[in-house]
Amino acid sequence: GIPIGIFMSRSDRLQSMVNPVLDVMQTIPSFVYLIPVVMLLGIGKVPGLIAVCIYAIPPIVRLTNLGIRLVDKEVLEASESFGASYSQKLFGVQIPLALPNIFAGVNQTIMMALAMVVIASMIGVKGLGVPVLRAVSNQYLALGMLNGLAIVALAIIFDRISQSFGKRMQKHLESAHGV
Repeated sequence: GIPIGIFMSRSDRLQSMVNPVLDVMQTIPSFVYLIPVVMLLGIGKVPGLIAVCIYAIPPIVRLTNLGIRLVDKEVLEASESFGASYSQKLFGVQIPLALPNIFAGVNQTIMMALAMVVIASMIGVKGLGVPVLRAVSNQYLALGMLNGLAIVALAIIFDRISQSFGKRMQKHLESAHGV
């Protein structure tokens, strides 16, 4: 998702082509992702993983694109005046300044992937979604709530880890570049 977001930030034309696709991807109900994947690949882990990835990728693409586009033009001009090449501007200026947005996208992608685990369990993916699916189908309220809370706890843990990693990465880049 990050490379697609970087390419989108480079081209308004590409952005105008990819944005409608991302809009559709974000508005389609999560169950619908299973239909073409199961038709093409059958039931199992790989189709479930593909469905989860397709469902979860729009936020990272959008927020990477947004973060790079929001880098101040004056900062880019300053880097150009010091003779920075295209890759030096991208990796030394734009990506470090876009990190808060990029990590927000990573965070949202993780949350959306976790939201899809129960649905992916419907096509044979083993994991935290299976006990929730069993509890729902057998009307075991307590078991469903317990397993649902386990997924929520995991989401909170991943959220905190990704946020702290993003903050640590930004502090490291600020100290390394003297920003």
